[in-house]
Order: sequence, then structure tokens, then C-alpha cells
Amino acid sequence: MSWEGAGFVDHHAHLLTVAVGRRPACCQGDTTDEIAAWHHLVQSRWSTPMDEPAQPLDIHDGTRGAIERALDEARGLGIVQVTEAGMEDWGFLEVLLQLRARRGDLPVRVRLLVASGIAEPKRLQRTGDPWLEVEGVKFYADGWLSTRTAALQRPYEDDDDAGRGILFLDADTLARRMDPFAEQGWTIATHAIGDRAIASVLDAYEKVYGRDCAAARPRIEHAQVVHAELIRRMADLGVVACIQPGFAVADARDARSALGDRWDEAYRWDALLDAGVAVIAGSDHPVEPLAPLVGLQKLVVGGDGAVTLPLDRALAIMTDAAAGTVVLSDDPHRTAEDELDQIEIEDVRPSA
Repeated sequence: MSWEGAGFVDHHAHLLTVAVGRRPACCQGDTTDEIAAWHHLVQSRWSTPMDEPAQPLDIHDGTRGAIERALDEARGLGIVQVTEAGMEDWGFLEVLLQLRARRGDLPVRVRLLVASGIAEPKRLQRTGDPWLEVEGVKFYADGWLSTRTAALQRPYEDDDDAGRGILFLDADTLARRMDPFAEQGWTIATHAIGDRAIASVLDAYEKVYGRDCAAARPRIEHAQVVHAELIRRMADLGVVACIQPGFAVADARDARSALGDRWDEAYRWDALLDAGVAVIAGSDHPVEPLAPLVGLQKLVVGGDGAVTLPLDRALAIMTDAAAGTVVLSDDPHRTAEDELDQIEIEDVRPSA
């Protein structure tokens, strides 16, 4: 028996980048060692992954076809809206505008967070189009746990050479860089995984927004190592946490080794929600599968000691009725938790 509900929204993906055969700026390398080396190289030139120059996008039928197929794939997986988390070339917007003009409605609604390296206050403009909108700017504060480059308040437990990781942007630098965009009302989203990076980002948000922070709804992308004081600050400021449903499971063993007894303060989606933090979700595709039902199952079932969420709570952070609806072959509430990813998508109806 079919079931209709709010459509799945992916608030953090690299769908367009991968569609044209590129790697996301943050992961230039095939192994964690290569990616760690890349992070250190970027830091050595006082840059961040979101500020590194990208090869100009060649716009032709092949490019347009690849992006259109990627949007069709997202729709086929039950997604009604997707956010490109760090658009590195304005050519992507040009291609999307061309597709919109040619075919009318896009397969899914698209939102764009522009990489800080190409974002200019005078160039950023809203389209006013429900199918395609520029949403804001993405900054990058630290690295990853798996590469031992996420910025921690205490050193890594299993890697003396890693120290406390890499902090690409301190609070003063981030505040200075984001201020012109905040003044214009753009959403600010900042990659921050480690607790030292998260504290720095919160300091920057407080400097720029003050008491208006909750109204501005700035985002922290990933928010993986969050002790009680950071959670309290996020709730008090009104900062949005964009989390990845599959990360707690995929990272469990490696994160335990990296963090030691701080593992209990990592991937605490439950504690964020309990404190009143606004939580949204994104796959971080291609790091995790784009399919939202795969993420939903991991969020509900867990594994390796990962924190889980009740189904309704998980659905609430992964869907948005205002963005559209999805029709599934079975009711998730009547499906075994370990079979949620087997539910079929029967129809997807993004909202115009």
C-alpha cells in the first residue's frame, strides 16, 4: 500500500560537481593520507578548500546533459530539493538557468551555496525562482576526522603528529570575511567538524550577528564533535546544524580511535535535538550515498555504537513538505527498520 509524505531534502551534497566528473574541493586525493596532505598544503598557503581556484567549467551539451541526468537521478531517489554545498564555478548556475529555460520545471528544486573563493557581494544575486535559487556562501573552518585534520580542542588520541588538527579560519578571520554577506542577508554555512573549529565558528557568528543570530539562521556543516557547552551555545544562538545521517555509522571505529573518551561527545544528533538546536540533514554525496532512504535507515538503525533517532524524528530532519512530497511503495512506520532502504519510490512531486 502506497504512502505519501513530505519529500526528502538533501541540504548538503556535491551533486553538480560530481556530475561533471570533478572531485569536491575538500577531497583532492584517493586516500586519507593524500587528502590530509592536501589539507596541509592548502593551510600552508593560508587558503581553505573553499578558496582554492577551480578549473573553469566548459559549458556544452555534454555538461548540460550530465547535470540534467544527475538531477533526474536525485528525483528518482525520492529527493525533491538538493543544495550544492560549495558551488566552485559560476558556470554551474549558467547551466542550470539554461536547463530551466529549455525544459521549464527542473527535476528537483536546486539551492546553491557559493564557495567562499568565488563569492563576491556584488555578484551574488537571488533569482526569485522556486526551482533554482542562490542561497548563500559556504566557508571552510577545518578538515576531517578521518584525515586527522579536523580542529580539536585536545590532541588526537592515536596520532601524535596530527596534534590538534587544522583550523583554516579563526573567529576573527571568518567574521571579517562573512560580514559583507551577512549584511546582505545571505545564509552563511561553515564546514566545522572538530570542537575547536565549532567553537571558533560560533564565536564568529556571535561577533557578526549578536542577538540577531537566530533570525539569520547561520549553519554549521557536519557539527560532529560537540560537547555539552557547544550544544548549549548553538541552541542559545539559534545556529542550524546540518548533519549527515550516515556519518555516525561509517565513521564509528575510526572516530573512536581518533577521539578516545571523547567519542561520547561525537555525532550527538539526539543531544542537539534535545537542546532545541535546529537540525537539517544532507548526504555529503559522494562521501555517502545520495539515496535518502539509505541515510534514513542508518540514522534509525545505527551500528557500532552510533546514536540513533526514532523514525519520526529522523524523517523530520530529512524531509520538508514545503519543498514537495514523495510517494513510497510502503509506509516507513510499518516497515522493519533494517529494510527501510528497500522501500521503492513511486512518485516525486517537488513544489513549484
